[in-house]
Amino acid sequence: MNTATRDQVRLAWAEVLDVESVPDDVNFFELGGDSLLLIVLLERLNAMTERDLEAADLFQHSTVTGQVELLTSPETKRELVELGATNRRGLIGRARQGN
Repeated sequence: MNTATRDQVRLAWAEVLDVESVPDDVNFFELGGDSLLLIVLLERLNAMTERDLEAADLFQHSTVTGQVELLTSPETKRELVELGATNRRGLIGRARQGN
């Protein structure tokens, strides 16, 4: 597991849930999260990792371990590289340039 990514995800969870420690294998909702906080977490993770995750991604990967695997999976990275960008801003920029 990517330690730096795990640390980023755990930090985001701790800030959003206002808790001091976050276990890697506990569901976000079991720690007090709700749908609104999930959206806040989504925005933080997207900003921290420059990714374009959707709420459904976090529902499907609802633990720290699951989200780290999602963020570091070769399949996810390959899909973005094939599109020619690593995040939504890059895709929008390319579209505006006509590339």
